Amino acid sequence: MGTEREKRFYWVEGVTRDEVVKSLSDQRPTRLRERGVRRALVVVYSGLVVLLPAIEVLIQGRKVRSYLEIFALAGLVLLYFVLRRSVRHIGDTPDELLDERLISLRNAAYLIAYRWLAAAVLPFMVVFYRLGGQETQGAQLVSGVVVPLMMLAAALPSVVLAWQLPSERLEEVAGKE
Repeated sequence: MGTEREKRFYWVEGVTRDEVVKSLSDQRPTRLRERGVRRALVVVYSGLVVLLPAIEVLIQGRKVRSYLEIFALAGLVLLYFVLRRSVRHIGDTPDELLDERLISLRNAAYLIAYRWLAAAVLPFMVVFYRLGGQETQGAQLVSGVVVPLMMLAAALPSVVLAWQLPSERLEEVAGKE
């Protein structure tokens, strides 16, 4: 019965209990948990979120556009999982697996994330209007506006945490002195 509990999958959050416990208890130093690396990931992720609708508006060749969209979307999905791992899945973990400090940190990240999301909706709606004014297919609107907006919404809590959390290596060095 204990292994069933450890393998529990939280559908809403998209994490497993085992994944979160391993991530939170991992003491090995990794470059992914350095502030500069996490911020670079945030910048690249943000660039890809902006690139997807820009591809729809700026690239006329259907074949080139589809290849660029596939690469940008694959990059978004890959970076989404890397960002989550870089902040130890805190942004996507249910309350029962976090202590009070991490819950308050996660909740503060959600507040900031959804303020940013509200601000980000305006440029996406401008692109939506621009694409909607043309004779376009629904797939173009989905790939140009809906998918990047959904990826942004899914990753924003981890993005906020990645931007705000200090480097773990620096904390470890300071603690040893």
